[in-house]
Amino acid sequence: MRARISTSIRQLALLGFALVVLPLAVGLVSTVLQVDRLALGMERALGTTTQAVEAGRLIASQALSMERSAEQYLLLGDVALLLRYESSRNRLAEEIERLEALSTDRKLSRRLESLKQREEALYRKLLATSDEELGKVRLTTGERLSEVVRPIPFEVTRMVTRNSEQMSQRVAEVQKRLLWQALALIPLALLMAALFGTLISRPLRRLGATIRRLGEGHFSEPVEIKGPQDIRQLAEELEWMRQQLAALDEQKLQFLRHISHELKTPLTAIREGAGLLHEEVTGQLTEEQREVTRILEESSHQLQGQVESLLNFNLALAQQKRGKGHPLDLEPLVRSVVDRHRLPAQARNIRLELQLQPAWVSAVEGQLRLIIDNLLSNAIKYTPDGGWVQLVLRCAGGRVELDVSNSGAGIAREDRPHIFEPFYQGKSVSHGPLKGTGLGLSIVLHYVMLNEGDIKLLEVEEGACFRVIFPSLEGNSKCIAH
Repeated sequence: MRARISTSIRQLALLGFALVVLPLAVGLVSTVLQVDRLALGMERALGTTTQAVEAGRLIASQALSMERSAEQYLLLGDVALLLRYESSRNRLAEEIERLEALSTDRKLSRRLESLKQREEALYRKLLATSDEELGKVRLTTGERLSEVVRPIPFEVTRMVTRNSEQMSQRVAEVQKRLLWQALALIPLALLMAALFGTLISRPLRRLGATIRRLGEGHFSEPVEIKGPQDIRQLAEELEWMRQQLAALDEQKLQFLRHISHELKTPLTAIREGAGLLHEEVTGQLTEEQREVTRILEESSHQLQGQVESLLNFNLALAQQKRGKGHPLDLEPLVRSVVDRHRLPAQARNIRLELQLQPAWVSAVEGQLRLIIDNLLSNAIKYTPDGGWVQLVLRCAGGRVELDVSNSGAGIAREDRPHIFEPFYQGKSVSHGPLKGTGLGLSIVLHYVMLNEGDIKLLEVEEGACFRVIFPSLEGNSKCIAH
């Protein structure tokens, strides 16, 4: 059985699709035919109803008009009134004939026959009345057409109501039939879909798990998947790709280690040489030469910062596991990072405000130091001269929270969904001397996740505030919950 499936997963999918679609297609065709017949019947019933109502209305209106003409003729003796009556007879006869053809109600049919007889008798009376009798003869109650025609609209309505009830019964029967059809076909189709879905998806799930493992950077485990032949062929391709990725990963790490040394050494020499020139150690410079050396010194600083950011980013991506963590008090770590940034902050008259309390976590010290350093350097860079940067460290609810906030314009709303993307630089204006690479927050996010933490951008009235959250050490007396 396994050998047959292994050579025909495509055929198995097509066969399963056909068997699933077949009962649904049969049900769909049956439904279309029944609904089409029902719609045709409803269309005919609607046409009959419309014509019957219209004919009933016209008969009542025409009969009342003829009755008035007859009374006026008997009273006034005007021949024009008799001629009008005679012309109305034909229209009345046509409408009666039309309604009789549409009628399914015996009482209504008898009513129409009685109307024809009474109208015929009235017409004969009009013809038989002599000129001397005109003005003296009146219509009796038994001769009036209104007595016969008055119930006709109600009888037409009753006929329409009965037809509507019959149509409703037909609709209910069709609905019941379609419901039973669906109850029979849908479970059958679902059962077939589940059967073939299991046969097809089981090896694909194993394949997906292998791909996810490769995507997470686990290149050490060989790819071995048992299943259909085409899945095994794909597994062989994945194994080849795993070997290539493992080799490329090793080459990348070697390249990073090499470029770290090769770039830093000449950059350091350039910085020192530009600094010596700017300080006029080799001789007095003109104003133009001093400006050139200043530009060289600033550019070398900027280049070194960007190279270090790029190296840190690649090294961070290479670390897919946190490494060995150990208990660590964040308070002295935060203070040591802040001390490194005091001089740049003082140079721009930026006030550093600290609200720190002991807060113990289990993490990698180097990664935490880089997290704090990137957040603080970003806060200082985007703070206007004379502003403030605040760091708040506290323990609450079994977790450690570090807030890094600053004054200024903050982060534009359209930039917020992208701030953690690599190389993304928003619209906020940097006030620092060096332009960033857009990698700092990507590194922060990566290391925060590696240390089982979380980072959020909070809504504040002024500036921006990043909150980093780590689980605190349980039972640690130095972590005070508020």
